[in-house]
Amino acid sequence: MTMRVRTILMAVMVVGAALGAVGAEAQQTVTWKAALFGPPRALTKPVDWWAHEVATRTNGQVKIELIYGEALAKATEIPEGLRAGAFEMGLFCAAYYPGKFPLYTVLDLPMLTPDDVRVQARAEIALGEHPALVAEMKRWNAKLLLPAPLPQYQIMGQKKITRAEDFKGLRIRVSGEMARVLEDFGAVKSLVPAPEVYPSLERGVVDAVAFPATYAFFSYRVHEIAKYFIDRISLGSQPCFYGVNLAAWEKLTPAQQKIMLDLREPVVQQFYEAYAADDAKNYDLFKQKGVELVNFPPAERARLTANAEKHWQAWVEEKEKRGLPGRSVLEFVQGRLRARP
Repeated sequence: MTMRVRTILMAVMVVGAALGAVGAEAQQTVTWKAALFGPPRALTKPVDWWAHEVATRTNGQVKIELIYGEALAKATEIPEGLRAGAFEMGLFCAAYYPGKFPLYTVLDLPMLTPDDVRVQARAEIALGEHPALVAEMKRWNAKLLLPAPLPQYQIMGQKKITRAEDFKGLRIRVSGEMARVLEDFGAVKSLVPAPEVYPSLERGVVDAVAFPATYAFFSYRVHEIAKYFIDRISLGSQPCFYGVNLAAWEKLTPAQQKIMLDLREPVVQQFYEAYAADDAKNYDLFKQKGVELVNFPPAERARLTANAEKHWQAWVEEKEKRGLPGRSVLEFVQGRLRARP
């Protein structure tokens, strides 16, 4: 064998080894840890389904481990943990830290979001791609990856409510911007933590509770002691989403990223079905416990909605004073919320 042939063979072997190494690296398994608070429930079923689909469609190259119960971070500290890279993914609810995601709180405005969580979820996805929101997320080294829509907040308690005036003097556990509308009609807001709702209602500390129906009422056993379920008052929702660490996202291949993004629309349907299944079960449980179902009259809800618009404007003005594009973001979201399911 001539020297030239040996040189060529050596070069071929070196290149082959290099390509093999690249191929092996490309086949390495990526494992993400996702920080979730609370137990597995309707809010987490869709992301559990999504994680399984991602693993299947990437042939096991990308795995997402869902860690529940604040084991990785407290609910109020998930943004800091994600930014620091302590985990790759997390469940965010902007009400826990409105100062950190000020523009995203647009979805917290009272009476703004529709009953259909599919419309809400698609609006969340669109909002996450808005340049102002991309910049807001980027400050936390985050990207909005999946929507996490909560169903509309309804009311359960000891008093029958059929008109706006019935809120006068009512002590109600209600959070977020939606409290402002009820306070306009005389309600007294209480900031009772969710785990303390049952004893507070039992002892008369509060008269009523606003929760995303129906799974939250069931989860905190409110239906066991309440007399009335005020349905279809639909006070609004609270904005939550599943965020991903930007560095972790950028390490994925384009094909892997596409798989995750292509699963967004199926996830929207998963949320719709998860909440519908819970409602079908829980309405029957409420009736069995003797809870009277009261459908809040549409005309009375229209009065609340008309009053809510001044709070939307107040939100816009507060954001504009801070140099944030509040009005354009609100109008953008309103346009998306007018879409059909």
